[in-house]
Amino acid sequence: MIVIFKEINEKSVIDAVLSVANYTYGPLLGLFAFGLFTKRNIKGLGVPIVCIVSPILSYLINIYSGALLGGYQFGYELLIVNGLLTTIGLFLISKK
Repeated sequence: MIVIFKEINEKSVIDAVLSVANYTYGPLLGLFAFGLFTKRNIKGLGVPIVCIVSPILSYLINIYSGALLGGYQFGYELLIVNGLLTTIGLFLISKK
């Protein structure tokens, strides 16, 4: 499997797994932080929408970060950005 992965992608396997984890674990981190630090209620289908939109926004931020942030490129801290976007999105759709 590693040989096949090497032929497809030039990154190391661990780096590729961590890059995928930046997008998949961000919403989990955001959900955890929202539940831990707030007592707000969420109703409806807002949670899945926020958890899908957050990685998409993170991906776009990652692609355009060089132009938006003066050449800065995100690495593994994209996980934190993704979690923050999820937490902010959940806060925006929640009620007291």
